Amino acid sequence: MNTMNWRRRLFLNAILLGGLGLSGLVPVSAFAGNLTNEAAMNLVQSTADQVIHEIAKNQAEVEKDPSVLLDIVDKTLLPEVDSERMSRLVLGRYWRTASASQKAAFTEQFKRLLVRTYAGPLSKLGNQTIKVTGTKPGADKDEIEVLSVVSGGDMGPVPVDYRLAAVDGNWKAYDVVIDGISLINNYRSSFAQVVQQKGLDSLISTLKTQNNG
Repeated sequence: MNTMNWRRRLFLNAILLGGLGLSGLVPVSAFAGNLTNEAAMNLVQSTADQVIHEIAKNQAEVEKDPSVLLDIVDKTLLPEVDSERMSRLVLGRYWRTASASQKAAFTEQFKRLLVRTYAGPLSKLGNQTIKVTGTKPGADKDEIEVLSVVSGGDMGPVPVDYRLAAVDGNWKAYDVVIDGISLINNYRSSFAQVVQQKGLDSLISTLKTQNNG
């Protein structure tokens, strides 16, 4: 993958995950029937609009102090993400053999990685817009995919799938697919190499060092 495509996908991942993460600004309970297709579509559309608005409103503060954006992402993104499902899918077969303490440690460091990874690109949002176009069934009966198109800037229109799962009666995000590239699959591939070569504890230690750096 060339540098331009990598930067494009990283930037779009940040926009899209951020949009889902700010769903706390528009409570899921505001939609009739929390687990309907319409609720999932409304959630994605309204929150995507909100994240663009919030970042633009606080742009000056974010530019002066990057920790402001880290705080925004931490407080608004993580509560709306199914962190356990993401961690389980990212580790794949290694999740099944991990101890309870390893699972807890990995989930914590992976959440922190998401916050740090996407905070930077989120600060550079411009005139991008996200238009929800429909839904399709998810992989399991308690999942759904919301389809959308991102437009604006010099990237051109980009098709996007948001993967949501039912958690305690509400939708929560656990993956984003951009141009056919899954966030989960990307992380799974890179993490698997580390685990195969050095073990899960080494991966957790590496993530912790990066997060504290």
